Amino acid sequence: MHPEQTIIIQEQSKKILVDVIICSIGLAAFAYLIPYSFPLKAIAFIPLTIAAFVISRSINWTLNTTDIFSLPMLAFCIIGFQMGIAGAMYYRGSFGMPVLPATIKIFTLLAVCIGIMEELVFRGFIQGQLSKLHPGFAIVFAALAHASYKACLFLSPAATYHYSIALFYTWSFGAFILIGLLRYYSKSILPAIIVHAVFDYVVYAENAEVPWWVW
Repeated sequence: MHPEQTIIIQEQSKKILVDVIICSIGLAAFAYLIPYSFPLKAIAFIPLTIAAFVISRSINWTLNTTDIFSLPMLAFCIIGFQMGIAGAMYYRGSFGMPVLPATIKIFTLLAVCIGIMEELVFRGFIQGQLSKLHPGFAIVFAALAHASYKACLFLSPAATYHYSIALFYTWSFGAFILIGLLRYYSKSILPAIIVHAVFDYVVYAENAEVPWWVW
């Protein structure tokens, strides 16, 4: 490899790392500030906007419809659906809720959209970009960034309810590792989206209003 090519690769790698770090920190800062009242709630959208700008510079996704309708992809989507159902049932049961929802409220649709957006950011952008450097590192970093984003919502002093952060972070990190592996082996973001969308659909089906921690 020529020295010029080595320099170009190093610069590209550096840009990817800087982008995903800025994006991750921006999202964590947004999560930490958003539980506060105005004006901090408004300030929270500044790091979110920065993260969105970084992502917008790197959007270059193409859709391969042949792969979507292949048997392997169907199998991965079924696995994703089962993961989402299993995770939601465990979550509901651990909080003393009925294992499956009895009713479905309108907020459910918004919850699904939020879950989809999170996957596009963490498994789509962050893991996708870092996969160009090292797939294993990409899975772990994306899971850490996603779990940190979730944890910051409850770490904030303005949070109205505080879980055991260590336990919450551990379970979240483990779940996001599994979703990251599904994204890696399927070579598609679709199964990961299905996991998160199904999970949020079942968990929040009975919510008539938006919980404060849903961002």
